[in-house]
Amino acid sequence: MSNTTALFAEGLFKGLAPDETTAFLRQCHEKTYKDGTRLFLEQSEAKKLYLILNGGISLHFEMPQRENADTTIVSLKPGSTVGWSVIVPPYQYRLSGYCNGETTLLEIDRETLEKLFETNYHLAYIFMRNIAALTAERLNQVQDKLAIVLANEAATGW
Repeated sequence: MSNTTALFAEGLFKGLAPDETTAFLRQCHEKTYKDGTRLFLEQSEAKKLYLILNGGISLHFEMPQRENADTTIVSLKPGSTVGWSVIVPPYQYRLSGYCNGETTLLEIDRETLEKLFETNYHLAYIFMRNIAALTAERLNQVQDKLAIVLANEAATGW
């Protein structure tokens, strides 16, 4: 098992056969970004799915009608997947993503991912199941962060 396969074995690749994982990885491109690079903006078109190899990504949510409008929801580490919106209509990122430190990612674009799914339905099914679990986890993180923000406002009167 390669380091990359092992890194994502309990997340995105969980349940995939080795040949399916290899087929997926062959379609990805590795790219390194500088600290603070914005990968995508909330509500922008979702064009890529990102797998974190090194560094990290912070996901931010713009809180309407707030003085400090940019709220970090979660900071993700190697082994995490970002950009599930690339496969879910209306194909818009739900949060903004920024690199924490120098960050190396595997990237796959929506069109390539869709073609891969069309050629391997089992891979598509397992992948979607794993993405659904990831989406549920992110929703819980957003709810937790919102509860903290509201509790702080109630305590301080802001």
